[in-house]
Amino acid sequence: MATREGGGTKIMRGVVTAIAIVAVLVLLAVFWRQALDALEAVWDFIVGRFPDESGQRVAVVVYLILSVLLGILFSKAGHFTAYGIVMALGPLLWFLFWEGFPLLGLDPTWKASLGVSHLEPGQVILWAVVADLVVTLVFVPLELWEKYRHRRRSLGID
Repeated sequence: MATREGGGTKIMRGVVTAIAIVAVLVLLAVFWRQALDALEAVWDFIVGRFPDESGQRVAVVVYLILSVLLGILFSKAGHFTAYGIVMALGPLLWFLFWEGFPLLGLDPTWKASLGVSHLEPGQVILWAVVADLVVTLVFVPLELWEKYRHRRRSLGID
C-alpha cells in the first residue's frame, strides 16, 4: 500500500519548484539574447532540413499532425505512463515506416507504393525528435490543465 506524502514534503516540493522557476527566469533575463539566437538557430536548422520532395513533405506533415493527435489522445488516457508510451511509440513507428526492420526481413515497400522516396536517416531522426517535442508541447499542458481541474473539483471550487 502506498503511503501518502507528508505536509513537509509537499512544502519542500513547492519551495524547490519556486526556486527552479526563479532560476529559469533569472537565466532568461540575463541570457535572453543568446536564448533568442539559439531558438533562431534551431528553427533555421529544422526548416533547412524540411524535405524537398512533395511525398516526403506530406509524410512529415502527416506525422506531425499524428503527433498532435497522439498527444491529445494519450493525455486523455492519463498520466505520464501514457506520455512515455507515446514518446516511444511515435518515433518507433516513424523509423519502421522509413527504414523497415531488415533483421526480420521487413522492408519498407509501402513507401514505394505511396510514391515516396527514401528519407535520409538523419532527417528521420530529426523529425522524430521534432514530433516528440510536439507531443510534449501538446501533452504536458493538457495534463497540467486536467490536474488543475481535478484540484479545483476536489476543493469544491466552481
